[in-house]
Amino acid sequence: MQKVFLVALAAVIVLAVGFCVIIITSLIPYFSFIGKMVVGVVVVLLVCISLLIMSFTWSRIGNWSYRRRLLVSGDVVVFLRLDGKIEHLSAQHEAAKVPLPGVTVKEIAAPKEQPTSDKETVLELFDKGISLRNIADSTGLTYYQVQKITSGKA
Repeated sequence: MQKVFLVALAAVIVLAVGFCVIIITSLIPYFSFIGKMVVGVVVVLLVCISLLIMSFTWSRIGNWSYRRRLLVSGDVVVFLRLDGKIEHLSAQHEAAKVPLPGVTVKEIAAPKEQPTSDKETVLELFDKGISLRNIADSTGLTYYQVQKITSGKA
């Protein structure tokens, strides 16, 4: 068992190394082009990362400048505007609360009285070729009840 495994492993390694050698030797004429492409990808990656860092820093500076003008005391929050006026944010929050719309209650009709039709009547109508919907309407049963009776499950 071990001998077969070692032979198979050696064959796989020889084939893999041979394949890699063929690929690398076929790429030798293109090494300069591949190198330039890799440099281009790295430059684009570094530019994107630097733009992301600058954007993050700019947003943090903006947050700090707004938080510097935000005054909080308990449940009261006030914002100092650039022109020196004060905005009472807690009062605006309370004023924005809108009452819930009125709830309407719709009454549901009382259920019909229990049908007096039996299984034999339903099966007789079904044998005459009347549709299940018409049988349900004429007997006072629901469509589901008629369907159960005619399928033999009831």
